[in-house]
Amino acid sequence: MVRLGIIGLGGMGNLHTQALASVRGCTVTAGVDVLRKARADYAEKHPDVALYADHKAMLKDGGVDAVLICTPTLSHKEIAVDALRSGRPVLTEKPMARTVADCRRMIDAADKANQVLMVAHCRRFDKNWGRFAQIVAQGKLGRPLLWRSVAAGTGPGAWFMDDREGGGPLLDGAVHNYDFANLMFGEPDTVVSSAISLTNRSAVDTASAVVRYKSGDQLMMSWAWGPRGEGAHDVMGPKGTLLFGPGDLKPAGDGNEYAYLRIWPNGKEQKLVRFRYSSMDMYIEEDRHFIACITAGKPCLAPGTESMKAVAVAEAVLKAGVKGGVRKVAW
Repeated sequence: MVRLGIIGLGGMGNLHTQALASVRGCTVTAGVDVLRKARADYAEKHPDVALYADHKAMLKDGGVDAVLICTPTLSHKEIAVDALRSGRPVLTEKPMARTVADCRRMIDAADKANQVLMVAHCRRFDKNWGRFAQIVAQGKLGRPLLWRSVAAGTGPGAWFMDDREGGGPLLDGAVHNYDFANLMFGEPDTVVSSAISLTNRSAVDTASAVVRYKSGDQLMMSWAWGPRGEGAHDVMGPKGTLLFGPGDLKPAGDGNEYAYLRIWPNGKEQKLVRFRYSSMDMYIEEDRHFIACITAGKPCLAPGTESMKAVAVAEAVLKAGVKGGVRKVAW
């Protein structure tokens, strides 16, 4: 039985606790949060979990075999390095770290300790996006591809919109797309981006960017946290277009969640893809995979070496957005 320590008992810490309840072979035995209220709230729901205000104290007590990090992005590097040096494998929330340099330090620590360093890129375990990747891999849309993703909303507050601590939506939110595009398209090459400030927060709150891949594919991103706005999501290729969302389709109305992928082959009638889907599934599968990696030696599907590339894209997007020009994606 793998004894897990969760560091950061806010939204993601509680979500992972819920997901882990469905994963065999592990149990949450310890939790860490610097905020007394967060510890108190967690204790009400999980009275048998030992709680700490400092992750170093938890590691020193020795009551955990592996660590999940759900703290603000800036702190990921320090906590991960401490845990890895103590001989414990790590699953850290995305983004992997605030900078590529911090990602490298985490990877170095994992290599020296010979421990698993996995990053919680949950979309790699998402049935909806997984089906999308399958359609792309099967060549139904042709190549090259243009993946367009537009998102806007009030977004989270606090540290998420602090430039140093969280990096804003073009890091914390769009990193899902960067990582998944890297998975499908291969190595990112260059970025063009433009930012505009619509709030008074220190992080870039609104920007549009195009990420160019060596494969010839492109990812077009536009994210905003501050103003409300409409989203859009599609993938266009020479053979057809893939649309996300139900569009004109009538919801099933049976109480289940469904994902919708609508394929429009050029010159042909629309084909519909609909399947049952729960957003919780991807977190359960993600946590189950981590346990399998550290107990059965299963190859990690979201290693730090790949996750660092998504942070590299984010760095290029943010630099190009503020200062202009074309930026090389470097890690």
